[in-house]
Amino acid sequence: MAPHAKRRKLTSAVEEITFDPVARHEFLTGFHKRKMQRIRQAQEYAQKKAREERRLERKKVREERAAEYQRILEETRKRIEKDVNSDTDSGSADDSGEDEEEWEGFDEPPPVDYEAEYIDEDKYTTVTVEELDTSSREALYKPETNGTDGESSDQDEDNTGAVDSVPDSGRSSAQEKGVKKTDKPKKKRKKFRYESKAERLLNQQKERLAKRRKARARRER
Repeated sequence: MAPHAKRRKLTSAVEEITFDPVARHEFLTGFHKRKMQRIRQAQEYAQKKAREERRLERKKVREERAAEYQRILEETRKRIEKDVNSDTDSGSADDSGEDEEEWEGFDEPPPVDYEAEYIDEDKYTTVTVEELDTSSREALYKPETNGTDGESSDQDEDNTGAVDSVPDSGRSSAQEKGVKKTDKPKKKRKKFRYESKAERLLNQQKERLAKRRKARARRER
């Protein structure tokens, strides 16, 4: 019997390898382009990460501030409650101890008595401030200190009597005193007034001119 014939294996055809010239050219010439693309991607990732870190930091700060505010608010509330309780306790104790306390009015302010000095260029002024008691009408007028001892003694003796019992000597002295007062002309008190800037400059210029004239006159002598 003849041997069986061997079957031949079917061999697949080898595929042809072809190159894309455009892709090959881009791959060979795109090293720098791909490098710059990786750099941009790294920068974008770093920026994104930094934004996320800043967001988390702000969130943390907000939470800390809220916790601090809540703590301060709680402490303030407790302090207010404590003060209210202490005030009510002290008020009840004062009411029980002293039911009726007389109010003595406001404290009197300290007396006003001082001197102030004002210096303006060549002028010098001193202002004296004294306390004025307005509780009585007599305090508004200063008592007259001028007079003789005889007049004061006569007035003390005749305070309980009538007005007509005043001695003639007292009347004559009072009349003489009135005559003396009327004879003397009253001097008008000079009013103090601050000069304006323009007036002060004008006076200074006048004084300088006067000084120059005097100096010139002395030189001519």
